[in-house]
Amino acid sequence: METTLTMPAAAPVQKQQGLNQVVINKVRRMVEGRQQDVMGTITRLLAEGKIAQDYIAPIGVNRRNGEQRPVVSFKAAGRVQLSMPEGDFSLHANAIGQVSEKMGIPAKYLRELSAGAAWQKQLCATILNEHSGWTERTRVLVRTVGTEVRGILSDSYRRLNSVEILTAFIREAANQGAVVSDAYMNDTKVWCETILPTPIEIPTRKNGTVVIFAGARFSTSDYGNGSVDMRSFLLNGACLNGMVRESVMRQVHLGAKLPDSMALSQKTYELDTQTTVSAVSDLTKGLYSRDTLMQKAVEIQGAAEVDVDFDKELRQLVQRGALLKNEGREVEKLLMNNNPDDGVTGGATLWKLTQGITAFARAQQPERCRELHEISGQLLNRVKVN
Repeated sequence: METTLTMPAAAPVQKQQGLNQVVINKVRRMVEGRQQDVMGTITRLLAEGKIAQDYIAPIGVNRRNGEQRPVVSFKAAGRVQLSMPEGDFSLHANAIGQVSEKMGIPAKYLRELSAGAAWQKQLCATILNEHSGWTERTRVLVRTVGTEVRGILSDSYRRLNSVEILTAFIREAANQGAVVSDAYMNDTKVWCETILPTPIEIPTRKNGTVVIFAGARFSTSDYGNGSVDMRSFLLNGACLNGMVRESVMRQVHLGAKLPDSMALSQKTYELDTQTTVSAVSDLTKGLYSRDTLMQKAVEIQGAAEVDVDFDKELRQLVQRGALLKNEGREVEKLLMNNNPDDGVTGGATLWKLTQGITAFARAQQPERCRELHEISGQLLNRVKVN
């Protein structure tokens, strides 16, 4: 009698344990395979930090007061350049967009000019010089890396040491037993994901057992392309689909006006950095707490109970600009294929929709991939957790 009762229960447990080990090995290989990218990100962040420089640049009304010639001007020489007493600096597209917004020039138009033919670059410089001469703004913070301007920011921009903040995030994640699973840095932003190496089994009624590796994502930009941001990170072990949930920290880089001498703001720079380091450490610990992990498991179970119309959902995502038309079509194909290797199985639920989006994200460029992780995670906001 006892044998009859226990055997059916033991077999599924043993099978699930075997599946979990397969998933653990798969995730371990993924983490090991991405360590070169992780080290490359950290190396680049350190290297660019050594050659980064901040300048307070007078423009507009302020620059004309008592000046026969402008302190700051723009010219075209191969690339659109910013000329300051310290030298000539090429302008990154991010900086072009920022300066256009500060001067009331359509950003898309100016970026197109700056990337165009020689006459277009010259026109871009002429427009910038003309607007710079008349804008009411008086000062900006210019952030350079070597001879390139990466950001043209408010003179109230809060300067922070990203190396120290990222290090604090990785250190606290390690204290919680997590490992760095991936990291990426482009010219203006850095991301880092960490996960616990032990999976969480989440049984769902309509989408089978979901095996999740829970963790945290950190991102920041030194050049005005996003705030200091912390989010829960979820990795579906079966397919390596990633997802992030709502932000638990969006610290905008705004503070008091910077002094004319950057050396005078060094103390503030150090204090602001330490305050942010402390906040990031505390939030990282919170993201790995048992309560947080349980809440994410309940959200997934809840999402697997919400029936949705995929065609309607994807159409709405395209209409509001979250997905491009071609992206919507590709996600729809993945949902229709119903392939377990994509994490797409079972009924037409909200959870399955999120996995279709994140399965599509796997093959996209790193920046777009992470944007899709956020779009997918936002869909779980519909799930009400008591």
